[in-house]
Amino acid sequence: MSESSEIMRARHPQSNTWPGRFNVRARIAYHSRRGKSGVMQIITYQPDMTEEESRALLGEIGINPDATGWTLFVSHAKDTFSSEQADALVAYMNTREGTTAYREEALMPRHGQMGASAVPTLPSFRDGLVYRLFTERGYSLPFKVEAINIKTWLYLARLVNELKSTFDRD
Repeated sequence: MSESSEIMRARHPQSNTWPGRFNVRARIAYHSRRGKSGVMQIITYQPDMTEEESRALLGEIGINPDATGWTLFVSHAKDTFSSEQADALVAYMNTREGTTAYREEALMPRHGQMGASAVPTLPSFRDGLVYRLFTERGYSLPFKVEAINIKTWLYLARLVNELKSTFDRD
């Protein structure tokens, strides 16, 4: 588990985990074109999760489509995987050189917070911010997966929250 995940877990006790749902994250070691080494952390999500599936997952924890912020709740559902999906995705990603993937229990969605899968829906989104694992040669999982840099997601989620709180005061 990464240091940031450990901090999140300390802030949100186990009672706040989403039963049977998991996030899949990875640390990817790389060398830049200039020869510098680095590590990028990513979070994965399911861009094509159906409305019915997200509605069923959220309904199981008492969140319905009439809830304020429904779209953000759906983004949290898309950021999760079943145990079987998470295990298969971790196994697939760990075949890649320099990649260490892991799964962790997903936290319950929190009102007003944006999931990573919401980033591509932002008006200023640039397509290059998302990596589409499902387009790789040899990808054979029965569900599509995309990934985004965790820093990008956190930065944009914070920006969205700041803008909302600024304009909500008016």
